[in-house]
Amino acid sequence: MVQGCLSSAGQWVPSHNGVRGNTVADRAGAEAHSLPSPIDMTTDLTDSLTNLQTTCNRHWDTDVTDTLQYISLGRIRHDTRHHWWTHSPSRALDTAVTRLRIGHTRLNAHLHKLGMTDDPHCPWCPTYLDTPEHLLLQCPRHHSHRTALFQSPYPLLLRRPTLADLLGGSPDPGLAFKILKHTRTFLQKSGQLHRI
Repeated sequence: MVQGCLSSAGQWVPSHNGVRGNTVADRAGAEAHSLPSPIDMTTDLTDSLTNLQTTCNRHWDTDVTDTLQYISLGRIRHDTRHHWWTHSPSRALDTAVTRLRIGHTRLNAHLHKLGMTDDPHCPWCPTYLDTPEHLLLQCPRHHSHRTALFQSPYPLLLRRPTLADLLGGSPDPGLAFKILKHTRTFLQKSGQLHRI
């Protein structure tokens, strides 16, 4: 395609004729018009979305892993990997175990932190804080139930269980499930579900 302009006399006069860059541009324009369909120039966002998701996941993992160091759930979970969970036939038992795991119970130590009770101590042990650890591992009021609890899973653990063990913190889901079943039995038989 030869470019030009109209002269004052109304005659067409070629311009930039023979300039190499113009000739190449003209040829490229002519070829583009001869293509059967427009070139699909849609942007593939797959890589961008993958990078964004990777960055978000890394940020989430870092934040949650750091936060777990400062909250009660950190005794049971140490990272953001999928964590197994079981459901018992009793919603009250599931709720109690969840509350014990996250540390938001109706035990006096937690209620005292929230300003809902004046005394943070155990109702039966006036010198000990009423915490999940105390209820499940130490309180003499529940000694017989605790003895049964420890004897049931003891061969599974080969040591005295910790609070994390009792609340399903074992990395082995099969073992954690068995121990958690005994913990639910303890909570039922000790009659302390209403306090959790």
